[in-house]
Amino acid sequence: MTKEDMEVIDVKGAVVEDAGDHPSEPIEVTDSSFEDEAKKYPLMVVDCWAAWCGPCRMIAPVVEELAHDYAGKIVFGKLNVDENRETSQKFGIMSIPTLLVMKDGKEIDRLVGAAPKEYLEAELKKYLE
Repeated sequence: MTKEDMEVIDVKGAVVEDAGDHPSEPIEVTDSSFEDEAKKYPLMVVDCWAAWCGPCRMIAPVVEELAHDYAGKIVFGKLNVDENRETSQKFGIMSIPTLLVMKDGKEIDRLVGAAPKEYLEAELKKYLE
């Protein structure tokens, strides 16, 4: 892999930062992959959602933008709660969308409900310090 393969380009065409093995798009997380994915990345945000959920559809583009903007710093995952009931129950997901903030495989925060990008970004920046 060349250095160019590892660069992330933002929406304006500028090189953001070397993303290494941190994807710049949300990754699919399942019951069988959740634990490994959460431990693999030092900081991960998992969007717990369902196809029928209107607020989930509203927040999806925001999660995609944040994944791109914070590539190399935060990895974003998507967990379909209807298809992955074991993980949903383990974390007591009662409302969606819920964003689970995971650090080194452990939940350190959660954000419930559809919120604007600016709010989510402010909340997540606390964990980058």
